[in-house]
Amino acid sequence: MNMKIFRYFISLALFCISLSSCTLFDLDFQSNEEYEAKKADNKVNMTIWEFIQSRPDIFSSLIEGIQYAGIEDLYKEAGNTHILLTNSALSSGDNCFWKKNPVMLPGATEAAAATAWEQYDKKVVKELLTYHIVRGEWSYFNIDSSDRWLGTYGEGSFSYNKDGQTLQGDTAVMCVKAGHDRNLPLQLNNFEWNFRGLLAASSGSCRTTNIHARDGYIHVSDWWQPRPSRYFLGQE
Repeated sequence: MNMKIFRYFISLALFCISLSSCTLFDLDFQSNEEYEAKKADNKVNMTIWEFIQSRPDIFSSLIEGIQYAGIEDLYKEAGNTHILLTNSALSSGDNCFWKKNPVMLPGATEAAAATAWEQYDKKVVKELLTYHIVRGEWSYFNIDSSDRWLGTYGEGSFSYNKDGQTLQGDTAVMCVKAGHDRNLPLQLNNFEWNFRGLLAASSGSCRTTNIHARDGYIHVSDWWQPRPSRYFLGQE
């Protein structure tokens, strides 16, 4: 073995030892994972409405709610951000809207989980869905870890259930931020008053984020969002 080859193997061994040491003491090399998580732009060659219709397996309840409330045109309006609610958020699971907001059915003696949108007043369904349409285009390109209150298409007062009590939310703004975590999870209304409670830094409100449709941005969520009260915002 000549001297040049010997020096090469010595250098390689020292480099491997340095890597092992960094890992041992949690001194991993700085990576660009956080940057990639923030800047990744998942473009889809569809409008928002086309995207919703392309996934009836997870959006069937949303589609039915939109049609029942008569607000299909809002989902065709360009330049907004849509928090698209899955069936898990709306109609299935312990924390879905139908379960959290029971209805009194004809002949029943107590309220029970809804089984169809028609069991709610159209105004209730409209307020629920329009609150999840945020005005303007918001993605990881312009969202950071600070609380940012954004206007939605919601209008009037709204009630929701938490811990067996009916709480009133009468504002139409939503708090949007990125969690203090390297993966930057999108967090919506991340406060104690939310029925999910305060999320950990690594937890998010959406299952899929930053989908860039032809006419706006999409964030897909398994959780519907209650809205803040004026009291919480210091308006009364």
